[in-house]
Amino acid sequence: MQRSRPTVKPSRPLASLTCLLAFAITACSGADGHSKREHESQTKNPDLTVLSEKSCLGIFDKKAVAEAERDHSVRRVTEPRAGDDVTYMVSLDMNKRMTTFKPSAGGPCAIRDESAKRNLFRVTVNWGPSTFPATDRRDGKTTSYSVRKTGDRKRVELLVDCQRPDLAEKSKNKKMLAFQVTLFDNVGLSDRTDIGILTKSAQRFTDLEDRLSCKNKVTYPAPDKVTLNTR
Repeated sequence: MQRSRPTVKPSRPLASLTCLLAFAITACSGADGHSKREHESQTKNPDLTVLSEKSCLGIFDKKAVAEAERDHSVRRVTEPRAGDDVTYMVSLDMNKRMTTFKPSAGGPCAIRDESAKRNLFRVTVNWGPSTFPATDRRDGKTTSYSVRKTGDRKRVELLVDCQRPDLAEKSKNKKMLAFQVTLFDNVGLSDRTDIGILTKSAQRFTDLEDRLSCKNKVTYPAPDKVTLNTR
């Protein structure tokens, strides 16, 4: 007579362990899949990075980065010139003569979207073509901010009264042009943020190693103290 073998039921701890292992395997494979996608994306576009305070050599502060990410979903961007101090070469050229260059010649910063096809932010610098407003100079100001808006797109300009009579004397019409910084904001950041970006961009030329060799003292107001002139 054969004895029937009792059916052994798996214990609860064993069942729990099996579930835990299964969850771990699923989670790990999901993470690997995510990192694989990240790697593929980075391989396709090696200039893809996260927008941060280090972008374009520090022209974005914490508030600017937070606003771009929170209000406009701008996080991962393409920064072709990351790490290159183009301001040095541009300022050397600007110190030789006071002439208006093509915008592309003085472009120390350009940030695009993840696809690298659409410009999000672009900064250009130039001597003029404008002179510094006489009324602002009489009021003791060395900066003048203005904005032009077209929908979400904005062109914000900063004129700096960087006085270089020596360069003006060498120029064709002997007119002293203002140092002009232009921000093309295709995202629609707040005025305060745009002003901050312009100011930090200008300071890389006027404060860092005295690159433009302004003969006068240039002071920049705090972004929240600036009133933008609409053009």
